[in-house]
Amino acid sequence: MKVEYKRDGIWHVYFIDVVVEHRCGHRKAYAVKDTKKSAEKDDTWAKLQLICDQDTADVADDFRLVTFEGLSPVAVENASLIARCGAQEDREAWEAVRATLPNLPGTVTAAGLGEASGYGVRGMRAAFALIPAGLLRNPPGERLHMDTPLTNGSSLILANHAA
Repeated sequence: MKVEYKRDGIWHVYFIDVVVEHRCGHRKAYAVKDTKKSAEKDDTWAKLQLICDQDTADVADDFRLVTFEGLSPVAVENASLIARCGAQEDREAWEAVRATLPNLPGTVTAAGLGEASGYGVRGMRAAFALIPAGLLRNPPGERLHMDTPLTNGSSLILANHAA
């Protein structure tokens, strides 16, 4: 997304890499750089601060700088899958999977959730979509697929009580 900002009395153009709008309406704009060093060399953080201060076009509520350092390709691929599944907004399948979780063991798979919920592939996609809500947790560094072992947060909550 193209944005304009003024620095030392001169107009400049910057291209924001990603703008994310949350369901609540809050928008975050991200500048993505390969390394922290390249962001420092480019003075990206100062540019973002100026854009944030001068955001008359109401581009975003928050501006962030992200680097590829610390992001593994697996994490990016998993995030993409989770986002795609969540974008489908299959609330019927989400609710079915949510209702099924407390009756399942501490480790489940998306395939198992699809079967247990009665929603098949829709239930599998719902399982991935529910990861950001904390109901399910994926193992770090492991690519998500239908048989990836997921930690069932609902079973942990129910099992963690005083006798």
